[in-house]
Amino acid sequence: MACQGLQAGESLASLKRESANLKKKLDEERNKLNDVELSKVAEKVEVLSSLSIKTRRVLKGHNNKVLCMDWCKDKRRMVSSSQ
Repeated sequence: MACQGLQAGESLASLKRESANLKKKLDEERNKLNDVELSKVAEKVEVLSSLSIKTRRVLKGHNNKVLCMDWCKDKRRMVSSSQ
């Protein structure tokens, strides 16, 4: 492995060739999977209906955006943090 230094009998040139071969194989595998354009796949996706979002609770004490929140183990209470 190159990250452990050069092993006995390996040269920098051989490692570069191996790296180039691996990159080539990776590109070939990517090209195999890239058989359809995104726009053609997107035509087959169904249109999403509009979302119906309702406010359930208002977090009091926050003057700005809520950055993080997590539920307690009892699933009844939560803790939140803001800017």
